[in-house]
Amino acid sequence: MINVISGLNHLAQGWFDLFVANTIQMTIIFLLVFMISSISKKKSAVFLYSLWSLFLLKALFVPGLQISFFKTPNMMNYYAFNEQLSAITYTSPITSNSGLFFQFSLPQILFIIWLIGFITLVFLFIRNERLFNSSLSQAMPMQIDDLLEKLQCKMELNRSVRVFTSPNVPAPFTRGLRKPVIYLPERSREWSSHQLNHILSHELAHIKRKDILFISFQNIINIIYFFNPLVWIANHQINFQREKICDDIAVSLLDENPSNYGRTLMDNLESFLVNKRIPLIANGFFFSKKTIIKRFEYLFTRGKEIKMKLSTLQKGLIAGLVLIVVILSCNNQSNDSPITSVDKSISEKAPVEITADEKAKFIPYDTPPEPIGGFAAIQKNVIYPEADQEAGHEGTVIVQAFLDENGDVTEAVVLKSPGLEGLNNAAIDAIKKTKFKPAMQKEKPVGVYISVPVVFKLDKNNDIK
Repeated sequence: MINVISGLNHLAQGWFDLFVANTIQMTIIFLLVFMISSISKKKSAVFLYSLWSLFLLKALFVPGLQISFFKTPNMMNYYAFNEQLSAITYTSPITSNSGLFFQFSLPQILFIIWLIGFITLVFLFIRNERLFNSSLSQAMPMQIDDLLEKLQCKMELNRSVRVFTSPNVPAPFTRGLRKPVIYLPERSREWSSHQLNHILSHELAHIKRKDILFISFQNIINIIYFFNPLVWIANHQINFQREKICDDIAVSLLDENPSNYGRTLMDNLESFLVNKRIPLIANGFFFSKKTIIKRFEYLFTRGKEIKMKLSTLQKGLIAGLVLIVVILSCNNQSNDSPITSVDKSISEKAPVEITADEKAKFIPYDTPPEPIGGFAAIQKNVIYPEADQEAGHEGTVIVQAFLDENGDVTEAVVLKSPGLEGLNNAAIDAIKKTKFKPAMQKEKPVGVYISVPVVFKLDKNNDIK
């Protein structure tokens, strides 16, 4: 049980740090996209669709990417005590009469809530898709091959597309990537040729653009970031702009007055406003009344010429946002946080240089510092907090300390830890209580920064009664 709690704590802390950092960065991108889209709300739907899609793609660029181009030049001399890592491992036995009391931290609680929500949504996703597929099993093919072939030829779409109708279909939508199928309501058999042209052109535009791929991606992001309202807002905007793009394609393909196309939307408004079960992965008219009316207004106010390609300025704005996304993801750590350098020093067992306080200067040395009495001296100073022992908390705390010319620790901060305040304070106190032999440069003592890993580990095989 202790291993489970300890493992959960490490996993939860990593998840918490990652999601907090990414949520902050996504909020920054959201504000930029919202500002630009508000200024450009009368611009082409293609541009607005690209803007909001960039925000959603930020979810894939999780913080932690490291690119050498973005690294800050190192200025501080650093010595890592890694030769005797096991020598400063503090091991405490678990007492059988301690009455293990597990304390859940905020990251653990939030992680458990997220995990439950994630699993629940995945289950509902699969269940809803299976139920909807089952409802389509009685769909009947619609014999409009000539009309469909004519529209496909105009759109230069060389793919096999089938059309089915079903009383269980609330509104037109398209499913499938390799073998796309357009589903229409049963009453579509009574539609006029103009209405069929409008609806089929719109759905064929989805197929030509392969929108089903991005819709699948949207659903995945929605499930992962179900707690983030900004993701839901962005998805709504993306869906709305996608429909506007397909409306533009359909109107241009049919070469007719947008108002006639808009009347088809209004004539079928009741059918489109559905409360029935709808597919999660599909292109279609599943929108609110307000959204459909906005599409109707857009068709009546759009210009005669709608640009389906981005202008040079729009491409520049998109490229700038992409650059901001990359920079944010590659620089999630502050300049004064040398976590990466410390990890590297531990693995390579060699002095490295890191970024530290701007007031500190680079101090070269010939002989590295060392604790008086060896690493056992540090171990003697480590006090394993009882609360953390009872909760089964374990982990490694890496402490950055500054040793002055006398070998005294004047500064000490945590560089990396399992996120447990008790272990952090115990490690810092142990380092501060330890006396060191100072580093030497040209036979003179000099102050240097050191990194000391302190490992807290419970001895599960040595019970005390």
